[in-house]
Amino acid sequence: MNELYIFGAGGHGSVVAEIADLLGYTIAGFIDDDPSRAGAAVLKWKVIGGRAAVPDGAMVALGIGSNTPRAELMTYGEARGWQFPALVHPSAVVSSSAVLGAGAVIMAQVAVNARARIGRGCVLNTSSSVDHDCVVYDFAHIAPGVRLAGSVTVGERTLIGIGSCARPWTSIGPDCVIGAGSAIVSDIPAGATAFGNPARVQGE
Repeated sequence: MNELYIFGAGGHGSVVAEIADLLGYTIAGFIDDDPSRAGAAVLKWKVIGGRAAVPDGAMVALGIGSNTPRAELMTYGEARGWQFPALVHPSAVVSSSAVLGAGAVIMAQVAVNARARIGRGCVLNTSSSVDHDCVVYDFAHIAPGVRLAGSVTVGERTLIGIGSCARPWTSIGPDCVIGAGSAIVSDIPAGATAFGNPARVQGE
């Protein structure tokens, strides 16, 4: 059985649905907790209701770009026995020695190199690259065009903004927000907002 529910009927969910469709899943429909979306057409499918419409044990793809809501939803779904397959766009290149966590979404033209570890519910967005021995912890979001050099660590629920880059061996803590186009050349502490070239932690 390859029937898959897409949770989140916005733009991010649309991209996730198209990846799943390319991979041969049967899309059962979109799920969205906003009752005003019920019945709406999204791409080739419809919004069939909120989370109560998903049966226990179903396969679900997380089409939510925001990290904390995505983490909360996966916790909720695991309690109901939902299964979260990792989705890898056919154009992505993922090393055979890389590890992908449940519910990770790897979008078009992404590269994941040797021994990289990608956590549960992570998003590696379009044309990003994660080099050898990187560790991207659960529910992080690596935005389009981001470049992580070798042995970079990205903490849980951290967002790295579009077009940013990180030098080798840098560590970005959990719950950080890195602004678009930033150059990360030194460690970023937990919970920080940082941006610029070089990226500087705001409020210091």
